[in-house]
Amino acid sequence: MSSARNTTVCPRCEEPAVRVMTTSPVPGKWTMYVCDTCFYSYRSTEGPAATDPAAFPADWKVDPADIPGMPAMPPVPQRRR
Repeated sequence: MSSARNTTVCPRCEEPAVRVMTTSPVPGKWTMYVCDTCFYSYRSTEGPAATDPAAFPADWKVDPADIPGMPAMPPVPQRRR
């Protein structure tokens, strides 16, 4: 992982709620991060379009204020009897 990459701010919602989710079973190969605000996750080995807030595609950005009103995807079906 490049030390220049910002791993403390979510690339998708730009909230400072990123934490380490897990690491590679082979030490030092990759680290997986997850955002506690929008649940976006990514590995340290992915390119800037997936890891850098400035390079993340604008069409896929999420406003944290909109998250509570978003529907569950996919919706949970009713239980069959």
